Amino acid sequence: MRPMTMTSANRVWNRAALEAGGATPGPGDRALASLLFLHGLVMNGGVHHALECVQPEELRAAADGYAFFGFDDVAAFFRGAADDPVLSAWTDDTEITADRRYAHLVPGDSHLFERFAEMLRRRSDQFAPIDGDG
Repeated sequence: MRPMTMTSANRVWNRAALEAGGATPGPGDRALASLLFLHGLVMNGGVHHALECVQPEELRAAADGYAFFGFDDVAAFFRGAADDPVLSAWTDDTEITADRRYAHLVPGDSHLFERFAEMLRRRSDQFAPIDGDG
C-alpha cells in the first residue's frame, strides 16, 4: 500500500486552516484563512454562534474571503447580518432558518474546497509558495 500524498491544494488548505495562512500569506491565503475561520465556527455551533464569536473585523475579513473565491451570495449573507432579522435575533426559529440558509449557500466543505482549488490552479500567484516548492 502506497502512503497517501497530499496535493498542493490540500497543503495550502491545511496551511490556511491550521496556520492562518502561514508565516507570509498571500492574498489568497488570507482570504481562505478568514473564510475557513468563520466556516469552522458555523459548522461547530451554527450561524448565530459564529456571529456571536467573531469580532466585526473578523466578520468583514471572512465576508471578503468568501467574495475573493466568488461566493458573493455568502459574502452578502454575512455583510447583511446586522440588518437581517433572522441573523440579528437569536431564537430557536431564527437559528434554524439561518443555519438552513447557510447550508443552502454552502452545502459542504467540498463546495468550498472545489472553488478554492480552481482559484489556486488559475491564480497561484495569489498564494504563498508551499514549503519545498520554492
